[in-house]
Amino acid sequence: MQTLIPVNPDAVADRGRDQRPVVVFAHANGYPPGSYRQLLTPLADKFRVFTVEHRPFWTDQPAPARLDWEVYADDLLETLQRATQAPVFFMGHSMGAVISVLAALKKPQVCQGIVAIDPVLLPKRLWLPNQVLQRVGKDLPMVRSALRRPGQFASHQAAFDFYRAKRPFRRFTDESLWDYVQEGHAELADGSVALRWSGAWEACVYRSAPPVTRRLRRLTLPMIGIVGAESEVIRPASLAQWRRAQPRIAIESIPGGHLLPMENPAACLPIIEDFLLEHGDAR
Repeated sequence: MQTLIPVNPDAVADRGRDQRPVVVFAHANGYPPGSYRQLLTPLADKFRVFTVEHRPFWTDQPAPARLDWEVYADDLLETLQRATQAPVFFMGHSMGAVISVLAALKKPQVCQGIVAIDPVLLPKRLWLPNQVLQRVGKDLPMVRSALRRPGQFASHQAAFDFYRAKRPFRRFTDESLWDYVQEGHAELADGSVALRWSGAWEACVYRSAPPVTRRLRRLTLPMIGIVGAESEVIRPASLAQWRRAQPRIAIESIPGGHLLPMENPAACLPIIEDFLLEHGDAR
């Protein structure tokens, strides 16, 4: 079962008197909340920040070939219904940003606003081929890559060394990479470590990515977009679609790629803080 996880338990202990805005963070495909420590810990000094883990981290079920992202949005809404009655800010990265949008569209009354960090906004030129390939039993390269990725390492250090040499992690600071290695890998009885979010689940998420640009047009809640200037996901076509769908919102571009919360958290932080202060009546 999904639960709300406080980033700073001491700061949220007295919820009755603490009137600061509540932020619930949804993570990207395969990156547990602890991977975002460099961003979320400073944010939790000023706001009440919680995270959630998506179901691949806690379910006992094997990864299906596909799973509608609406399921993750429903998980989030059910968790909030159990844990709090007050509206919260949704903040998400990549897959998590889209889940935040889907949840806000389902129940706008529970959401004060959305911080969307490099969301997966697939243009039709990418979404349609993905659907066609799946119908004939084939996968996009990113899916095949996820299925091939190693799932076990001799130690956390071995995992760190492996990722440090890989292109997706080249902009990570050592601190952010260690956060991912420590939080994303479970230690086994023999001392080796294994991925907590399997390559099969990663592939499932890729296969199931929905088109959401049209849905953004129905979203009337306050929203801020933060994108990586060198993002491999938010390309010019996706960014143009987003601006057409929501011409009144601000979309900030900062140095970094798709994984910019781990690459450039310091640049993300003031943008997020300003948005929360503006729309959350923080005291």
